[in-house]
Amino acid sequence: MKHWLLASTFLLAACSAAQTDSRYDPVAFDPAPLDARLSEAVKSGEVIGVSALVWDEGREVYNAQYGLGDRERGTAVTEDMVWRIYSMTKPMTSAVIMQLVEEGVVSLDDPVSKFIPSFADVKVARLGANGAPELVAPDRPVTVEHLLTHTAGLGYGIFGEVSPTETMYARAELFKPGESLEAKVDRIAALPLLGQPGEQWFYSASIDVLGRIIEVVDGVSLGEAMEARLFGPLGMTETSFRVRPDQKARFVSNYAITPDGSFVLFEDGQSSPFLDDNGFQSGGGGLVSTLGDVAKFAEAMTRGGELGGVRILEEDTVATMMSAQTSPELPYLQPWIGGETGALFGYGGSVQVAATPEQQREAGRYPGQWGWSGAARTTFYMDPQNDAFGVILLQFFGAEDPQLHDDFQALALEQTRDDGVDVAAASE
Repeated sequence: MKHWLLASTFLLAACSAAQTDSRYDPVAFDPAPLDARLSEAVKSGEVIGVSALVWDEGREVYNAQYGLGDRERGTAVTEDMVWRIYSMTKPMTSAVIMQLVEEGVVSLDDPVSKFIPSFADVKVARLGANGAPELVAPDRPVTVEHLLTHTAGLGYGIFGEVSPTETMYARAELFKPGESLEAKVDRIAALPLLGQPGEQWFYSASIDVLGRIIEVVDGVSLGEAMEARLFGPLGMTETSFRVRPDQKARFVSNYAITPDGSFVLFEDGQSSPFLDDNGFQSGGGGLVSTLGDVAKFAEAMTRGGELGGVRILEEDTVATMMSAQTSPELPYLQPWIGGETGALFGYGGSVQVAATPEQQREAGRYPGQWGWSGAARTTFYMDPQNDAFGVILLQFFGAEDPQLHDDFQALALEQTRDDGVDVAAASE
């Protein structure tokens, strides 16, 4: 922490009127670099609108909005706008599963079939001796821990025809509205695994399966369980699996970026399917939320599972979730973690286990950070080593993560890191 810095700051203030560099001052935070980068991103057309927040040492130090949440209607981004957070749902669903683990009603080693019988008959796809595809029984059951770490062997159906199994997931149209989570998960169980459980990392529908386990154990819908266990206790009054009528005017539109860098409307916020209760509550990607609500969850996790006197998880549980639970030697079938990224996977989110000076300077990566992103370019990270976190919300689909994500995190880290080292100077 910054205790020695705090004492030095007070001593300097008593002896002279000299100003302290905000990078080393636990009280001051200079918003100018972040303001300049975010406003420039809007002016240049890099993004349509952005909302961002930084928290450090027990307080919010940055909160700003730029651009439009609804370009067609000229609606400016405001702090209370509602966003599709998609896969940022996953850490929240995983936190609820870990509550069930703490209560002893779920074990990490439990086979999924204990809660979802259709998983007892799951098969693994592989090439046979003659090169023809065949289905075989798994070497071991798919467990709750496999689901938490995306090592169950499940596919997702959103990555194109990268493998025959992933193509089968895509053709199954698992995420169309109008079907219950129970029905979807049973259909997932009927599809083959792309590999043996525990033997590869592949980003998947596994957190949706965890959502169904929550429903089975608690005997209510996933939304009701998350409200009772997470959103209600933390005061996340704007977070759910649909946009309420009173939120409609504040719901952002979603866009898609074209090859030439321009944006086209993908989903109008005022006629969105999220305005209706379509029956499918996706624990892997179905939530809508606000900057403030996302920050409440992030603060609770950064504080070790507690917010405002309300404890949602034990400190040891949070530390486990934020620790690497996958091996560096594991095959990582997507480039986001493993290898030179310095990141592995914990429970429900990625864990930065190492960060080069260049990664710190250019992308704001720091050992111990935990978090995840959403498909429409929302992202958050929790940085317990520096007692900090950051949230940045955009709303568009694109082939790659925007540079703005890395720039935001790097500029935030430069002022929130606790060791007194200038990121830029340390990297030269």
